[in-house]
Amino acid sequence: MEWITDSIIFLSKLARQHLDVIAMALTAVATAFIGRFIASWGSRWLDRLHAVLRVPVRAVLNLALFGAIFYFVPQWLGHLLSYFNHFTLAPVLLVIIICVGLLSERLGR
Repeated sequence: MEWITDSIIFLSKLARQHLDVIAMALTAVATAFIGRFIASWGSRWLDRLHAVLRVPVRAVLNLALFGAIFYFVPQWLGHLLSYFNHFTLAPVLLVIIICVGLLSERLGR
């Protein structure tokens, strides 16, 4: 039973060293899941503009929105994940990975 605890602590310490990369990866996965809904919402909102104006406004809107997401969210997510101690970080990340897999399987159908 001690090896399970040691493994959890080892994996948590390993994950804590790479928390910024993990947060960026989780942000990228969430953006891949939600991005097309955000883009379609923006398209519906911009449909009332003329095509000459719609293309640059849509480009600026997407660049600003997704740029802000990739600039702010990984920092917030990394800060949130840093609150977990060595006994809880690895199990929480494991549950998140399983949920991402289930969600991708569900959205893929």
